Amino acid sequence: MIDAVIFDMDGVIVDTEGLYREACKEVVRRYGGIITEELFIRQMGLRMKEAQKIVVELAKLPLAPEDFGKEYMEEFLKRAKSKLKPNDGLLELLDFLYSKVKLGVASSTVSNVVYDILRTIDVLNYFDYVIGGDMVENAKPAPDIYLKCAEHLKVEPENCIAIEDSPVGIKSAKTSGMIVYAIRHKENQGLDLSQADKVFDGLRQLKGFMVEKLQSN
Repeated sequence: MIDAVIFDMDGVIVDTEGLYREACKEVVRRYGGIITEELFIRQMGLRMKEAQKIVVELAKLPLAPEDFGKEYMEEFLKRAKSKLKPNDGLLELLDFLYSKVKLGVASSTVSNVVYDILRTIDVLNYFDYVIGGDMVENAKPAPDIYLKCAEHLKVEPENCIAIEDSPVGIKSAKTSGMIVYAIRHKENQGLDLSQADKVFDGLRQLKGFMVEKLQSN
């Protein structure tokens, strides 16, 4: 029995990963830092506090992680207001799920930014509960964020499906006891998503599977 579907945000609901890359590159270049692919892979799925430490260390930036994080987020939000849109197939999937199960968002991004992004792409009203990385003590890959989301949705974790796109997020949801489906996209082609219960090439493919799965729900 599936009672809820909980979405990660970055990369799953909206293609923020590309904009995060642009913003990160801009700030790193500003300070003469070193840009490598590892810089982006290592921070994927982490909350800002952990990600900014990784960037400052790997890029060898001459500033504190918190200062990098502030400039990074300013650059990201400048781009987000004009460029963000729902990922292909998201609205159709949400429309299908909306009357059938409870819906949640569990994102490592700080909650005020999560809410801003969901409002920007006009999907906030679909969700029964939204939680950001600043609302739990232990970030992904710890299970805290998914357990807290399930608690607020008043459902058991084993009756939830989590939609993720990173190894860190998959581990978080699996450790909480949830079924985990992963979405493959251009920004995570090199990542190992094999710990997910199933991997889908986009939200449209996932919707087709969910239609069949929920018929017997």
